[in-house]
Amino acid sequence: MTDAGLRAKYMRRFQIQDADGDGILVREDVIGRAEMLLGGLAESPQSPRGRDVISGAQTYWEGLVKLAGNPGDGQLTEAAFVDALLQAKELGTLGELVRPSVEAHVALIDGDGDGTVSRQEFMRSQELFGMSPAQALKAFEAIDSDGDDRLTVEEWQEAVVEAYSTGEDVPGDLVMGLRH
Repeated sequence: MTDAGLRAKYMRRFQIQDADGDGILVREDVIGRAEMLLGGLAESPQSPRGRDVISGAQTYWEGLVKLAGNPGDGQLTEAAFVDALLQAKELGTLGELVRPSVEAHVALIDGDGDGTVSRQEFMRSQELFGMSPAQALKAFEAIDSDGDDRLTVEEWQEAVVEAYSTGEDVPGDLVMGLRH
């Protein structure tokens, strides 16, 4: 796929994140998805892990707004969102943009605190976002690059950055909700 494929992927991601479907992405849309995950896992937003998840989402949001030219109203249209991600890709800052959120997400769903996410932990978290068990299993297996039945922050980060970096179908698309 060309730049058009990447743009289409970013437009799909915008639709996923625009929680109320009004065509405008605001901080509350991004934070709301983080809060949805916390609620589904019965984690308080005030707990250390909950605060990290909210902070990771906030860092992602602030990065997008900055890349979009810091709009004063704190709103991003689909075009501004797509342009911000294209700019992050061009600047090589996609990893910086998503890493705090990925790290917090992994820490949150790592129920036994071993620093990795088991297949069961992963599937439970992804089902909260509407993935079927079969889709969650397919996503897990695709991003478990070393086949050890555990996901590290690095594996998850690599999958997310790859999904944001190419218009091609890649394993990270599955965890990002960009394909089934």
